[in-house]
Amino acid sequence: MTPTTTSPCVAAAIATHRREAELQRLLTALGNSDLPLTGGIFVADNASSPETRGVCEAGSGVAWLPRTVNNGPGPAWNTAAAKALENPDVTHILVLDDDVVVPPDALRGLLDALVASGSAASAPLLFDENGRLWAFPEPLEVALRAAIRRTHTPEQCRQALGDAPHRFCWATGACMLYARQVFDTLGFFREDFWMLGEDLEFSMRVASILGGVFTAAVAVPHLPPPAKTAAIRTSHRLKFLALLQNLSYLAFHSSHRGHLRSYLAGNFKRYVRTEGGAPGTLWDGWCAFYEGALCRQPAGTVAGARLRERAARRLDEK
Repeated sequence: MTPTTTSPCVAAAIATHRREAELQRLLTALGNSDLPLTGGIFVADNASSPETRGVCEAGSGVAWLPRTVNNGPGPAWNTAAAKALENPDVTHILVLDDDVVVPPDALRGLLDALVASGSAASAPLLFDENGRLWAFPEPLEVALRAAIRRTHTPEQCRQALGDAPHRFCWATGACMLYARQVFDTLGFFREDFWMLGEDLEFSMRVASILGGVFTAAVAVPHLPPPAKTAAIRTSHRLKFLALLQNLSYLAFHSSHRGHLRSYLAGNFKRYVRTEGGAPGTLWDGWCAFYEGALCRQPAGTVAGARLRERAARRLDEK
């Protein structure tokens, strides 16, 4: 791939919440990028804390953007991206979760893929602490969907797909590069998903209207803190329910959903494998489907909040 742009100005938009160690790790990684973030780094701090402020103020070119509430990454990304776009020189926004570690050559690889394809968004592969694929964009080309699912590591995927950019239908938003055109034309992330869904909706919208690609030449570690405490395990359950509700909503009510509906059953099966088959657990899963698919309610609505409150009380009673 040969890039056709000579002077990109890239800014980073990061959503964070009480993850000082992970944020510091990410900021250090961005400081080592071989394509400098000349547009700055903007950290939207959900339910802001002095500790996160300290991490940001210790960094170079990092703007701390405090937020009074934690209502998910979507509103935080919007806050950070909007602030970055106040600079008319910014050409691209690198949207990030706080628990990824961006390799030095990743930004340049994402930019090259975006420019070479003429698309408005580009995504990497994501892998976990064991070096195995954690998430990958859904290829638009049907044959590639089977090919990518036969791989288990980024290197296997790269061998199977090569380095060329491939069109995607949707992508997990932990690390995504968007052209400024995306925000100027299509607006920002929806803010009624709470979490685990607004990134998919946004990428679907962009891919359908302006085009999005991924490249197996770029792989980014996704390293959330381990779920060792009861509080973190509860958080994991509530996030999983939000994902199910949001996927159910998107699969039946998004005009850009593609073939997402065919993957719903697999995600509910994974929920049962992960969270167990107790009656209350199964009931929560059904409620997530009901609210999303039948009631047209994403997880950031009042209905989603009630579902999570019931699930949290059930877990507290154990």
